[in-house]
Amino acid sequence: MLSASAVAQTTPDTQLDTLTVEATYQGQFDRSYTVPETSSSTGLDLSPRETPQSVTSITRQQLDDRQAVSLEDALELTPGIVASKAEVGVRTSYRARGYSISNWKIDGLQFPGDTGFSGGGSALNMDLYERADIVRGANGLLGGTGDPSATVNLIRKRPEREFGGSAYASYGRWDNARGSVDMNLPLTDDGSVRSRVVVTQGEGDAFRDHESTRTRGALASFEADVTDSTTLGVGYQYEYNKTSGAGWGANVPIWFANGAKTDLPRSTNLTPEWSFAEQETDTVFASLSHRFNGDWSLEVQAAQSDTDAFNDLALAKVNRGPGGTYIGYWNEDGSGAVLNGLRDDNETRQRSAQIDLNGAYELAGRRHDLSLGYSESRTRQRAFEQDCTMFSATQSVFSQGCMYRANNGLPISDWRNGVDPDIGIEGSRTGRVSTTDTELRGLYAATRLSLTEPLSLILGGRTSYYKTENETNAGDTTTQRETGVFTPYAGLVYDLTDNHSLYASYTNIFTPQSRETASGETVKPIEGDSYEAGVKGEWFDGRLNASAAYFRTRQENSAVLDGANLTPDGNQAYRAGTGNETDGIDLEIAGTLAPGWNVYGGYTYLHFRRIDSDGRSDPSHLLKLHTTYEPAGLLNRWTFGTGVYAQSSIDAISSPGGQPTDGVSTGPTPANWAGYATVSAMARYDITDATNVTLNVDNLFDKHYYERYGFYAHSIYGSPRSAMLTLRTEF
Repeated sequence: MLSASAVAQTTPDTQLDTLTVEATYQGQFDRSYTVPETSSSTGLDLSPRETPQSVTSITRQQLDDRQAVSLEDALELTPGIVASKAEVGVRTSYRARGYSISNWKIDGLQFPGDTGFSGGGSALNMDLYERADIVRGANGLLGGTGDPSATVNLIRKRPEREFGGSAYASYGRWDNARGSVDMNLPLTDDGSVRSRVVVTQGEGDAFRDHESTRTRGALASFEADVTDSTTLGVGYQYEYNKTSGAGWGANVPIWFANGAKTDLPRSTNLTPEWSFAEQETDTVFASLSHRFNGDWSLEVQAAQSDTDAFNDLALAKVNRGPGGTYIGYWNEDGSGAVLNGLRDDNETRQRSAQIDLNGAYELAGRRHDLSLGYSESRTRQRAFEQDCTMFSATQSVFSQGCMYRANNGLPISDWRNGVDPDIGIEGSRTGRVSTTDTELRGLYAATRLSLTEPLSLILGGRTSYYKTENETNAGDTTTQRETGVFTPYAGLVYDLTDNHSLYASYTNIFTPQSRETASGETVKPIEGDSYEAGVKGEWFDGRLNASAAYFRTRQENSAVLDGANLTPDGNQAYRAGTGNETDGIDLEIAGTLAPGWNVYGGYTYLHFRRIDSDGRSDPSHLLKLHTTYEPAGLLNRWTFGTGVYAQSSIDAISSPGGQPTDGVSTGPTPANWAGYATVSAMARYDITDATNVTLNVDNLFDKHYYERYGFYAHSIYGSPRSAMLTLRTEF
């Protein structure tokens, strides 16, 4: 036997090949603040860095961390988007890049998501959705209209193959209580037939007098793998929202009748207890997806949404008086207030369908991507005329159309004591109905050409057909039709390194409008152009994304208020404005900085190069930044988070009524909307691996601020400090 030393001496030297060990951070997208890819911009499945536009995904983890349960909550988290409220609980205009958002989708299909008297946006319940994709800038390729602000696409929760689910219960300030159950239920052993059921309900009061909210939601979604390559899906969704104490218009006056500034409590809400806004939406949907091979797939989707909205609103506020004046300003001694009232009763039905064919092909020795599609939506909105009588113990006033302004509403004895309890409204449908039918169809195509290894070019276009027909309750009709409108799209992405890209994109704008002129005609469509260029980066296999963009948008013909003029139906009349032109900078970051450390947020600088007569409700500077951290060691069961929302002051205009002289205003006046910053905080403790308890605090330092300033000489206060405690479990 040889000794070890002998072996060492007699064995020849052996040199092994070099072994290289590579490691990357393996975070989890299901607990991340970003997504690996999205098709909401071009129809092509692209990562955020490959998408030549500003695109944000508000993930399920972000929604849960912030206890965001409504559309308003979700968009409050989204960089570059601000909310401008017309009143409490009814109309809210969400804006991006200086323009109102009008393009709403669910799973890529058009949805009547406007948050207003007739839209379903107020009822949208985020417990039913997995995430929200927001594409800022024009999105005419897929949106059907070239909305220059943003497109919001909500992604529903879908059935999964494995049994599991979650549930939570929350309780917070002003007796706000909410609960939800979300379950994946496989219907076969292998999960080839599966379902997902979500139910949710919430109710509570608010910081304003007489205000309370009740919400309900339900989702039942089913999928079946018909073959190894074909999946069929069907489902039903229900969403409901009721806001008691809602009003018609901004609820806190800026000026007293003598022109002096008011300083009223945040709880001020001069509405009667019977004033409310209610929205209810039923949706049925179906889908069919087929995978031809590893490269090509076909998806067919269809949905029908029915929204019923009933608004029985009353509020003491400024409104039209005789001769184009504005009256109804409050006096400091408690006199002067007049109860305005509106009963709005309508229904909206929208049917949407879409066919998408996606795949890859070889050309010139390189692999390229292609998306082809067709979409259509048909919407019918019916407004049922009501005749009403506003009454008190001593008098009554009849109104055809049920609209009471400062010149025909009833006076309030002393606004300091609230609305007189004997004032009420009774009404009923007259049988007269105004109807708006809208049809939008389009063919679209987009391809990503891999020109060289670092350079790709996305080219696309959409040809649209649009028709809208309005019939007033008196039987008068107007029609607007556009045929063969072509919307081009071009995007260029150049990879500087494995982690950084330069990009640029262009599309034009075509957006039909529904506002009516004083003659009853529809304001002509918006036209314009949208440009964007910037740099994007991704790290940790796409689990952290960041971008910096410059944008510029030109828009013509956007509808603006036409002074004191009314439509033939008695509603506010609009006219084509002189146009807007904006540019600015978007900075954004989202994802995982390190294990256990999530961050998302953005900064937007907005510059108005040209502005129409309605003034503006957009800050020049907007910052949203939030982060959560899970420490190691003794605190490894804790998660801590904080966030800030900050916007600069706005040179707003109080329109159409402004600062009064001797209780009367003759037109708009400047109204400086002060900037503000609010801070949020959260702490979560994992009781077990499956159960946790979370404390969320909003407006931590109880900042006084306004969510609207200068609408009919009134304002809306933002929410004071509040806290919410949530117990959540998974199974």
